[in-house]
Amino acid sequence: MHKVIVLIRNNIMEIKLRKESFNISGTCSWVLEIPTTVYPPREDTYLLADTIIKLEINKGMAMEIGCGSGALSLLLAHLGWDVLATDINPYAVLATRINATNYGLMNNIQIYENCIENGIIIGSKVELIIWNLPYLNPLKPDDHCLELIEDAAYIDINDGGWCDKLFKYLKGNDVSDHCVILLLFRTIPESASSPLTGKINGWSSRLMNSKIIGDEKLEVHAFWKPGYNSRPLMLTDCESTMDEAKKIKNIGWNRVMTDKQYSGRGRRGSVWDSQEGDMMATWIISKSQFGDISIGLIQTELGSLVANALGVDLKWPNDIISSDFKKLGGIIMESGDLENVVRVGVGINRYSNKKLDIDTAGWSDIYPDYNRDEIFSIIDAALSSRYEINEIGNNFNSITSLDTSWEALSRHISRGVVNVIDDNEYRVTGLNIDGSLNFTNDDLIISSDSIDEIKWKYFIDFMNE
Repeated sequence: MHKVIVLIRNNIMEIKLRKESFNISGTCSWVLEIPTTVYPPREDTYLLADTIIKLEINKGMAMEIGCGSGALSLLLAHLGWDVLATDINPYAVLATRINATNYGLMNNIQIYENCIENGIIIGSKVELIIWNLPYLNPLKPDDHCLELIEDAAYIDINDGGWCDKLFKYLKGNDVSDHCVILLLFRTIPESASSPLTGKINGWSSRLMNSKIIGDEKLEVHAFWKPGYNSRPLMLTDCESTMDEAKKIKNIGWNRVMTDKQYSGRGRRGSVWDSQEGDMMATWIISKSQFGDISIGLIQTELGSLVANALGVDLKWPNDIISSDFKKLGGIIMESGDLENVVRVGVGINRYSNKKLDIDTAGWSDIYPDYNRDEIFSIIDAALSSRYEINEIGNNFNSITSLDTSWEALSRHISRGVVNVIDDNEYRVTGLNIDGSLNFTNDDLIISSDSIDEIKWKYFIDFMNE
Protein backbone atom coordinates (compact mmCIF):
# COMPACT_ATOMS: atom_id res chain seq x y z
CA MET A 1 0.00 0.00 0.00
CA HIS A 2 1.28 3.48 -0.86
CA LYS A 3 0.03 7.06 -0.56
CA VAL A 4 -0.63 9.90 -3.00
CA ILE A 5 -1.34 13.57 -2.43
CA VAL A 6 -4.38 14.71 -4.43
CA LEU A 7 -6.86 17.56 -4.67
CA ILE A 8 -10.41 16.38 -3.94
CA ARG A 9 -13.26 18.91 -3.82
CA ASN A 10 -10.75 21.75 -3.39
CA ASN A 11 -9.05 19.98 -0.45
CA ILE A 12 -5.50 18.66 -0.55
CA MET A 13 -5.62 15.13 0.84
CA GLU A 14 -3.29 12.20 1.41
CA ILE A 15 -4.92 9.03 0.06
CA LYS A 16 -3.85 5.46 0.76
CA LEU A 17 -3.88 3.21 -2.31
CA ARG A 18 -3.82 -0.58 -2.31
CA LYS A 19 -3.09 -2.80 -5.30
CA GLU A 20 -5.71 -5.28 -6.57
CA SER A 21 -5.39 -7.64 -9.54
CA PHE A 22 -8.08 -7.72 -12.23
CA ASN A 23 -7.45 -10.62 -14.62
CA ILE A 24 -9.67 -12.02 -17.36
CA SER A 25 -8.05 -14.82 -19.31
CA GLY A 26 -7.38 -13.86 -22.91
CA THR A 27 -8.67 -10.30 -22.40
CA CYS A 28 -6.80 -8.29 -19.76
CA SER A 29 -4.41 -8.57 -16.82
CA TRP A 30 -4.16 -5.39 -14.76
CA VAL A 31 -3.00 -4.37 -11.31
CA LEU A 32 -5.36 -1.62 -10.20
CA GLU A 33 -4.57 1.06 -7.63
CA ILE A 34 -7.59 1.61 -5.41
CA PRO A 35 -8.25 3.88 -2.40
CA THR A 36 -9.24 1.99 0.75
CA THR A 37 -12.76 3.51 0.61
CA VAL A 38 -13.48 2.22 -2.92
CA TYR A 39 -15.02 -1.16 -3.77
CA PRO A 40 -12.40 -3.43 -5.40
CA PRO A 41 -13.13 -5.99 -8.15
CA ARG A 42 -14.98 -8.96 -6.66
CA GLU A 43 -17.16 -11.86 -7.90
CA ASP A 44 -19.96 -9.51 -8.95
CA THR A 45 -17.49 -7.41 -10.96
CA TYR A 46 -16.28 -10.50 -12.82
CA LEU A 47 -19.87 -11.67 -13.44
CA LEU A 48 -20.71 -8.36 -15.10
CA ALA A 49 -17.40 -8.36 -16.98
CA ASP A 50 -18.11 -11.83 -18.39
CA THR A 51 -21.49 -10.58 -19.64
CA ILE A 52 -19.95 -7.51 -21.28
CA ILE A 53 -17.45 -9.65 -23.17
CA LYS A 54 -20.20 -11.96 -24.48
CA LEU A 55 -22.52 -9.13 -25.55
CA GLU A 56 -22.55 -9.05 -29.34
CA ILE A 57 -23.59 -5.47 -30.10
CA ASN A 58 -21.80 -2.79 -32.08
CA LYS A 59 -19.29 -0.85 -30.02
CA GLY A 60 -19.96 2.87 -29.72
CA MET A 61 -20.49 5.03 -26.64
CA ALA A 62 -20.92 3.27 -23.28
CA MET A 63 -21.63 4.60 -19.81
CA GLU A 64 -20.82 3.03 -16.46
CA ILE A 65 -22.78 4.27 -13.48
CA GLY A 66 -20.89 3.69 -10.24
CA CYS A 67 -17.48 3.05 -11.82
CA GLY A 68 -15.73 2.31 -8.49
CA SER A 69 -12.19 1.09 -9.12
CA GLY A 70 -12.66 1.64 -12.87
CA ALA A 71 -12.20 -2.07 -13.71
CA LEU A 72 -15.28 -2.32 -15.94
CA SER A 73 -14.80 1.09 -17.56
CA LEU A 74 -11.25 0.08 -18.45
CA LEU A 75 -12.54 -3.23 -19.81
CA LEU A 76 -15.09 -1.44 -22.02
CA ALA A 77 -12.42 0.91 -23.35
CA HIS A 78 -10.05 -2.00 -23.92
CA LEU A 79 -12.77 -3.76 -25.94
CA GLY A 80 -13.23 -0.72 -28.20
CA TRP A 81 -15.94 1.35 -26.52
CA ASP A 82 -15.75 5.08 -25.85
CA VAL A 83 -16.68 5.32 -22.19
CA LEU A 84 -18.39 7.80 -19.87
CA ALA A 85 -17.56 6.74 -16.30
CA THR A 86 -19.46 8.26 -13.36
CA ASP A 87 -19.49 7.79 -9.61
CA ILE A 88 -20.80 9.78 -6.66
CA ASN A 89 -17.66 8.92 -4.72
CA PRO A 90 -14.73 11.27 -5.56
CA TYR A 91 -12.29 8.57 -4.47
CA ALA A 92 -13.77 6.22 -7.08
CA VAL A 93 -13.39 8.94 -9.72
CA LEU A 94 -9.74 9.24 -8.61
CA ALA A 95 -9.22 5.46 -8.83
CA THR A 96 -10.69 5.25 -12.33
CA ARG A 97 -8.59 8.17 -13.50
CA ILE A 98 -5.37 6.73 -12.05
CA ASN A 99 -5.95 3.28 -13.52
CA ALA A 100 -7.02 4.57 -16.94
CA THR A 101 -3.84 6.66 -17.03
CA ASN A 102 -1.65 3.75 -15.96
CA TYR A 103 -2.92 1.61 -18.84
CA GLY A 104 -3.07 4.27 -21.56
CA LEU A 105 -6.86 4.42 -21.77
CA MET A 106 -7.56 8.01 -20.75
CA ASN A 107 -8.20 8.99 -24.38
CA ASN A 108 -11.11 6.53 -24.42
CA ILE A 109 -12.65 7.33 -21.02
CA GLN A 110 -14.32 10.50 -19.73
CA ILE A 111 -14.70 10.44 -15.95
CA TYR A 112 -17.17 12.48 -13.91
CA GLU A 113 -18.22 12.76 -10.28
CA ASN A 114 -21.99 12.47 -10.58
CA CYS A 115 -25.01 10.24 -9.88
CA ILE A 116 -28.65 9.69 -10.92
CA GLU A 117 -29.84 11.90 -8.07
CA ASN A 118 -27.80 14.84 -9.37
CA GLY A 119 -28.95 14.45 -12.98
CA ILE A 120 -26.46 12.46 -15.02
CA ILE A 121 -26.56 13.55 -18.67
CA ILE A 122 -26.81 10.37 -20.75
CA GLY A 123 -27.60 11.64 -24.22
CA SER A 124 -28.64 9.98 -27.46
CA LYS A 125 -25.15 8.69 -28.35
CA VAL A 126 -24.91 6.24 -25.43
CA GLU A 127 -25.74 2.75 -26.67
CA LEU A 128 -24.71 0.75 -23.60
CA ILE A 129 -25.27 1.50 -19.92
CA ILE A 130 -23.86 -0.75 -17.20
CA TRP A 131 -24.43 -0.57 -13.46
CA ASN A 132 -23.49 -2.99 -10.71
CA LEU A 133 -26.52 -1.94 -8.68
CA PRO A 134 -26.13 -1.37 -4.93
CA TYR A 135 -27.90 -4.29 -3.30
CA LEU A 136 -27.35 -4.16 0.44
CA ASN A 137 -30.62 -3.61 2.27
CA PRO A 138 -31.64 0.04 2.79
CA LEU A 139 -30.34 1.41 6.06
CA LYS A 140 -32.53 2.36 8.97
CA PRO A 141 -32.33 6.00 10.09
CA ASP A 142 -29.01 6.75 11.78
CA ASP A 143 -27.72 3.26 10.93
CA HIS A 144 -24.47 3.73 9.00
CA CYS A 145 -22.19 0.72 8.85
CA LEU A 146 -20.05 2.35 6.16
CA GLU A 147 -18.51 5.73 5.66
CA LEU A 148 -21.22 8.13 4.50
CA ILE A 149 -19.53 8.75 1.17
CA GLU A 150 -19.66 5.00 0.42
CA ASP A 151 -23.34 4.43 1.25
CA ALA A 152 -24.52 5.15 -2.32
CA ALA A 153 -22.09 2.60 -3.70
CA TYR A 154 -23.32 -0.28 -1.53
CA ILE A 155 -26.79 0.52 -0.18
CA ASP A 156 -30.01 0.19 -2.18
CA ILE A 157 -32.96 2.49 -1.53
CA ASN A 158 -36.63 1.84 -0.78
CA ASP A 159 -39.58 2.35 -3.15
CA GLY A 160 -38.32 0.28 -6.08
CA GLY A 161 -34.62 0.68 -5.48
CA TRP A 162 -32.02 2.41 -7.64
CA CYS A 163 -33.25 0.35 -10.61
CA ASP A 164 -36.67 2.01 -10.54
CA LYS A 165 -35.05 5.42 -10.18
CA LEU A 166 -32.87 4.72 -13.23
CA PHE A 167 -35.77 3.74 -15.52
CA LYS A 168 -37.86 6.68 -14.41
CA TYR A 169 -34.89 8.96 -15.02
CA LEU A 170 -34.44 7.53 -18.53
CA LYS A 171 -38.00 8.54 -19.44
CA GLY A 172 -36.96 12.16 -19.27
CA ASN A 173 -33.74 11.72 -21.26
CA ASP A 174 -33.05 11.55 -24.97
CA VAL A 175 -31.78 7.96 -24.88
CA SER A 176 -30.78 6.16 -28.07
CA ASP A 177 -33.43 3.80 -29.46
CA HIS A 178 -30.70 1.14 -29.63
CA CYS A 179 -29.51 1.62 -26.05
CA VAL A 180 -28.90 -1.63 -24.14
CA ILE A 181 -28.68 -1.63 -20.35
CA LEU A 182 -26.82 -4.25 -18.31
CA LEU A 183 -27.73 -4.29 -14.61
CA LEU A 184 -26.48 -6.61 -11.90
CA PHE A 185 -29.10 -7.51 -9.26
CA ARG A 186 -29.07 -9.52 -6.08
CA THR A 187 -32.18 -11.69 -6.43
CA ILE A 188 -31.66 -14.00 -3.42
CA PRO A 189 -32.29 -12.60 -0.89
CA GLU A 190 -34.32 -10.01 -2.77
CA SER A 191 -33.04 -6.47 -2.78
CA ALA A 192 -35.22 -3.41 -3.36
CA SER A 193 -34.15 -3.29 -7.01
CA SER A 194 -35.93 -5.92 -9.12
CA PRO A 195 -35.48 -7.04 -12.76
CA LEU A 196 -39.27 -6.74 -13.16
CA THR A 197 -38.97 -2.95 -12.89
CA GLY A 198 -37.73 -2.67 -16.46
CA LYS A 199 -40.79 -4.38 -17.97
CA ILE A 200 -43.14 -2.23 -15.89
CA ASN A 201 -41.45 0.77 -17.47
CA GLY A 202 -41.76 -0.66 -21.00
CA TRP A 203 -38.27 -2.17 -21.40
CA SER A 204 -37.70 -5.73 -22.58
CA SER A 205 -35.28 -7.83 -20.56
CA ARG A 206 -33.41 -11.13 -20.55
CA LEU A 207 -31.37 -12.91 -17.93
CA MET A 208 -27.80 -12.96 -19.26
CA ASN A 209 -25.72 -14.39 -16.43
CA SER A 210 -26.05 -15.57 -12.83
CA LYS A 211 -23.96 -16.87 -9.98
CA ILE A 212 -24.60 -18.14 -6.47
CA ILE A 213 -22.11 -16.84 -3.93
CA GLY A 214 -22.69 -18.24 -0.46
CA ASP A 215 -26.34 -17.60 0.39
CA GLU A 216 -26.74 -14.92 -2.29
CA LYS A 217 -27.72 -15.18 -5.95
CA LEU A 218 -26.55 -12.49 -8.34
CA GLU A 219 -28.05 -12.01 -11.80
CA VAL A 220 -27.14 -9.82 -14.77
CA HIS A 221 -30.10 -8.74 -16.91
CA ALA A 222 -30.04 -6.94 -20.27
CA PHE A 223 -32.74 -4.36 -21.07
CA TRP A 224 -33.74 -2.79 -24.38
CA LYS A 225 -36.73 -1.06 -25.94
CA PRO A 226 -39.00 -3.54 -27.81
CA GLY A 227 -38.12 -3.44 -31.49
CA TYR A 228 -35.51 -0.84 -30.53
CA ASN A 229 -38.38 1.58 -29.93
CA SER A 230 -40.23 0.81 -33.17
CA ARG A 231 -43.94 1.50 -32.96
CA PRO A 232 -46.75 -0.92 -33.84
CA LEU A 233 -48.85 -0.49 -36.97
CA MET A 234 -51.76 1.51 -35.55
CA LEU A 235 -55.18 1.21 -37.22
CA THR A 236 -58.37 3.16 -36.56
CA ASP A 237 -60.45 0.08 -37.25
CA CYS A 238 -60.20 -3.29 -39.01
CA GLU A 239 -61.94 -6.62 -39.28
CA SER A 240 -59.21 -8.35 -37.28
CA THR A 241 -55.62 -7.50 -36.29
CA MET A 242 -54.77 -11.14 -37.05
CA ASP A 243 -55.80 -10.63 -40.69
CA GLU A 244 -53.92 -7.33 -40.90
CA ALA A 245 -50.81 -8.99 -39.51
CA LYS A 246 -50.82 -11.43 -42.46
CA LYS A 247 -50.10 -8.49 -44.77
CA ILE A 248 -46.84 -7.53 -43.04
CA LYS A 249 -43.80 -8.96 -44.78
CA ASN A 250 -40.89 -6.93 -43.40
CA ILE A 251 -38.49 -8.54 -40.93
CA GLY A 252 -38.36 -7.27 -37.36
CA TRP A 253 -40.42 -6.97 -34.21
CA ASN A 254 -43.81 -6.34 -35.86
CA ARG A 255 -47.12 -5.66 -34.11
CA VAL A 256 -50.57 -4.45 -35.18
CA MET A 257 -52.95 -2.63 -32.85
CA THR A 258 -56.39 -1.17 -33.54
CA ASP A 259 -58.91 1.15 -31.93
CA LYS A 260 -61.75 -1.14 -33.03
CA GLN A 261 -62.09 -4.50 -34.70
CA TYR A 262 -65.32 -5.94 -36.05
CA SER A 263 -64.55 -9.64 -36.43
CA GLY A 264 -62.03 -10.52 -33.77
CA ARG A 265 -61.53 -14.26 -33.31
CA GLY A 266 -61.36 -16.27 -30.14
CA ARG A 267 -60.37 -19.86 -29.56
CA ARG A 268 -61.70 -22.45 -32.06
CA GLY A 269 -63.36 -19.87 -34.29
CA SER A 270 -65.42 -18.17 -31.57
CA VAL A 271 -66.00 -14.41 -31.83
CA TRP A 272 -63.98 -12.07 -29.62
CA ASP A 273 -66.48 -9.31 -28.95
CA SER A 274 -64.27 -6.30 -28.25
CA GLN A 275 -65.49 -3.04 -26.74
CA GLU A 276 -64.28 0.50 -27.25
CA GLY A 277 -61.12 1.08 -25.25
CA ASP A 278 -60.01 -2.58 -25.15
CA MET A 279 -56.39 -3.45 -25.97
CA MET A 280 -56.49 -5.45 -29.22
CA ALA A 281 -53.21 -6.32 -30.90
CA THR A 282 -51.36 -9.03 -32.80
CA TRP A 283 -47.65 -9.85 -32.58
CA ILE A 284 -45.73 -11.55 -35.41
CA ILE A 285 -43.19 -13.98 -33.93
CA SER A 286 -40.59 -16.01 -35.79
CA LYS A 287 -41.03 -19.76 -35.40
CA SER A 288 -37.28 -20.00 -34.87
CA GLN A 289 -37.77 -18.54 -31.39
CA PHE A 290 -39.89 -21.50 -30.34
CA GLY A 291 -37.25 -24.11 -31.15
CA ASP A 292 -38.50 -27.61 -30.38
CA ILE A 293 -41.04 -26.47 -27.76
CA SER A 294 -44.47 -28.06 -28.27
CA ILE A 295 -47.43 -25.97 -29.46
CA GLY A 296 -49.34 -26.89 -26.30
CA LEU A 297 -46.61 -25.52 -24.05
CA ILE A 298 -46.08 -22.44 -26.23
CA GLN A 299 -49.67 -21.26 -25.85
CA THR A 300 -49.46 -21.65 -22.07
CA GLU A 301 -46.12 -19.85 -21.96
CA LEU A 302 -47.59 -16.98 -23.96
CA GLY A 303 -50.40 -16.72 -21.45
CA SER A 304 -47.97 -16.83 -18.53
CA LEU A 305 -45.90 -13.99 -19.95
CA VAL A 306 -48.94 -11.74 -20.33
CA ALA A 307 -50.39 -12.71 -16.93
CA ASN A 308 -47.07 -12.15 -15.15
CA ALA A 309 -46.60 -8.79 -16.83
CA LEU A 310 -50.03 -7.59 -15.70
CA GLY A 311 -49.72 -9.13 -12.25
CA VAL A 312 -52.82 -11.32 -12.68
CA ASP A 313 -53.57 -15.04 -12.96
CA LEU A 314 -53.43 -17.56 -15.79
CA LYS A 315 -56.11 -20.20 -16.36
CA TRP A 316 -54.86 -23.09 -18.47
CA PRO A 317 -54.10 -22.97 -21.28
CA ASN A 318 -53.95 -19.20 -21.85
CA ASP A 319 -56.91 -17.29 -20.41
CA ILE A 320 -55.98 -14.16 -18.48
CA ILE A 321 -57.92 -14.17 -15.20
CA SER A 322 -58.56 -11.53 -12.52
CA SER A 323 -58.21 -12.19 -8.79
CA ASP A 324 -61.95 -12.90 -8.56
CA PHE A 325 -61.70 -15.55 -11.32
CA LYS A 326 -63.27 -13.43 -14.07
CA LYS A 327 -61.84 -13.47 -17.57
CA LEU A 328 -59.73 -10.39 -18.20
CA GLY A 329 -58.45 -11.34 -21.63
CA GLY A 330 -57.35 -14.09 -23.94
CA ILE A 331 -54.74 -15.17 -26.45
CA ILE A 332 -54.99 -16.90 -29.81
CA MET A 333 -52.26 -18.31 -32.08
CA GLU A 334 -52.42 -18.77 -35.86
CA SER A 335 -49.95 -19.98 -38.45
CA GLY A 336 -49.70 -22.05 -41.60
CA ASP A 337 -47.49 -25.06 -42.24
CA LEU A 338 -45.56 -23.17 -44.91
CA GLU A 339 -45.19 -19.97 -42.88
CA ASN A 340 -42.09 -19.12 -40.85
CA VAL A 341 -43.99 -16.94 -38.37
CA VAL A 342 -46.75 -17.32 -35.80
CA ARG A 343 -49.35 -14.61 -35.24
CA VAL A 344 -50.28 -14.10 -31.61
CA GLY A 345 -53.44 -12.15 -30.94
CA VAL A 346 -53.96 -10.65 -27.48
CA GLY A 347 -57.18 -9.06 -26.28
CA ILE A 348 -57.46 -7.40 -22.86
CA ASN A 349 -60.69 -5.83 -21.61
CA ARG A 350 -60.54 -2.29 -20.35
CA TYR A 351 -63.78 -2.41 -18.39
CA SER A 352 -65.78 -5.05 -16.55
CA ASN A 353 -68.62 -6.28 -18.72
CA LYS A 354 -70.80 -9.23 -19.62
CA LYS A 355 -69.84 -11.17 -22.75
CA LEU A 356 -71.85 -14.16 -23.91
CA ASP A 357 -73.62 -14.15 -20.52
CA ILE A 358 -70.28 -14.37 -18.71
CA ASP A 359 -69.10 -11.67 -16.30
CA THR A 360 -65.70 -10.37 -17.35
CA ALA A 361 -63.08 -8.19 -15.67
CA GLY A 362 -61.23 -5.16 -17.00
CA TRP A 363 -57.78 -3.75 -16.38
CA SER A 364 -59.36 -0.49 -15.14
CA ASP A 365 -60.35 -2.45 -12.01
CA ILE A 366 -56.67 -3.14 -11.33
CA TYR A 367 -54.86 -0.22 -12.96
CA PRO A 368 -57.39 2.64 -13.07
CA ASP A 369 -54.76 5.17 -14.18
CA TYR A 370 -53.39 3.11 -17.09
CA ASN A 371 -54.49 3.79 -20.65
CA ARG A 372 -54.50 1.30 -23.51
CA ASP A 373 -51.05 2.28 -24.81
CA GLU A 374 -49.50 1.69 -21.39
CA ILE A 375 -51.09 -1.76 -21.14
CA PHE A 376 -49.82 -2.52 -24.66
CA SER A 377 -46.30 -1.41 -23.71
CA ILE A 378 -46.23 -3.71 -20.68
CA ILE A 379 -47.35 -6.72 -22.74
CA ASP A 380 -45.07 -5.75 -25.63
CA ALA A 381 -42.06 -5.71 -23.31
CA ALA A 382 -43.01 -9.10 -21.85
CA LEU A 383 -43.37 -10.79 -25.25
CA SER A 384 -40.32 -9.06 -26.71
CA SER A 385 -38.21 -10.22 -23.75
CA ARG A 386 -38.89 -13.81 -24.69
CA TYR A 387 -39.43 -13.82 -28.45
CA GLU A 388 -37.73 -10.85 -30.14
CA ILE A 389 -34.71 -11.72 -32.29
CA ASN A 390 -31.79 -9.35 -31.69
CA GLU A 391 -28.13 -9.25 -30.69
CA ILE A 392 -28.92 -9.77 -27.01
CA GLY A 393 -29.16 -13.54 -27.48
CA ASN A 394 -31.81 -15.95 -26.27
CA ASN A 395 -31.10 -18.88 -23.96
CA PHE A 396 -34.68 -20.11 -23.51
CA ASN A 397 -35.55 -23.79 -23.92
CA SER A 398 -38.41 -26.15 -23.12
CA ILE A 399 -37.39 -26.36 -19.46
CA THR A 400 -37.42 -22.60 -18.92
CA SER A 401 -40.74 -22.41 -20.80
CA LEU A 402 -42.16 -25.14 -18.56
CA ASP A 403 -40.96 -23.40 -15.40
CA THR A 404 -42.34 -20.02 -16.48
CA SER A 405 -45.70 -21.52 -17.41
CA TRP A 406 -46.10 -23.62 -14.27
CA GLU A 407 -45.21 -20.68 -12.01
CA ALA A 408 -48.09 -18.65 -13.47
CA LEU A 409 -50.54 -21.58 -13.52
CA SER A 410 -49.80 -22.62 -9.95
CA ARG A 411 -50.72 -19.18 -8.63
CA HIS A 412 -54.20 -19.63 -10.07
CA ILE A 413 -54.53 -23.25 -8.95
CA SER A 414 -53.35 -22.56 -5.39
CA ARG A 415 -56.21 -20.14 -4.81
CA GLY A 416 -58.82 -22.87 -4.53
CA VAL A 417 -59.52 -24.78 -7.74
CA VAL A 418 -61.16 -28.17 -8.29
CA ASN A 419 -61.33 -29.73 -11.75
CA VAL A 420 -64.20 -31.90 -12.88
CA ILE A 421 -63.52 -34.50 -15.60
CA ASP A 422 -66.17 -37.09 -16.48
CA ASP A 423 -68.11 -36.14 -13.33
CA ASN A 424 -65.10 -36.90 -11.13
CA GLU A 425 -63.25 -34.24 -9.12
CA TYR A 426 -59.49 -33.85 -9.45
CA ARG A 427 -56.80 -31.40 -8.55
CA VAL A 428 -53.96 -30.31 -10.84
CA THR A 429 -50.53 -31.61 -9.85
CA GLY A 430 -48.33 -30.53 -12.74
CA LEU A 431 -47.75 -29.32 -16.29
CA ASN A 432 -46.13 -31.59 -18.88
CA ILE A 433 -43.61 -30.75 -21.58
CA ASP A 434 -46.33 -31.15 -24.24
CA GLY A 435 -48.53 -28.58 -22.48
CA SER A 436 -51.00 -31.08 -20.99
CA LEU A 437 -51.98 -31.12 -17.32
CA ASN A 438 -51.63 -33.87 -14.76
CA PHE A 439 -54.53 -34.48 -12.35
CA THR A 440 -55.00 -36.66 -9.32
CA ASN A 441 -57.67 -37.72 -6.85
CA ASP A 442 -57.73 -40.45 -4.21
CA ASP A 443 -57.99 -43.21 -6.79
CA LEU A 444 -55.89 -42.40 -9.84
CA ILE A 445 -53.62 -40.01 -11.73
CA ILE A 446 -54.59 -38.86 -15.23
CA SER A 447 -53.29 -36.46 -17.89
CA SER A 448 -55.36 -34.34 -20.26
CA ASP A 449 -54.84 -31.73 -22.96
CA SER A 450 -58.52 -31.34 -23.83
CA ILE A 451 -59.92 -27.92 -23.03
CA ASP A 452 -63.49 -29.09 -23.52
CA GLU A 453 -63.43 -32.01 -21.09
CA ILE A 454 -61.93 -30.07 -18.17
CA LYS A 455 -64.32 -28.01 -16.06
CA TRP A 456 -62.98 -25.52 -13.52
CA LYS A 457 -64.74 -25.10 -10.20
CA TYR A 458 -63.60 -22.54 -7.66
CA PHE A 459 -63.86 -22.35 -3.90
CA ILE A 460 -66.19 -19.39 -4.28
CA ASP A 461 -68.58 -21.66 -6.25
CA PHE A 462 -68.74 -24.10 -3.34
CA MET A 463 -69.52 -21.22 -0.98
CA ASN A 464 -72.49 -20.24 -3.15
CA GLU A 465 -73.96 -23.76 -3.34
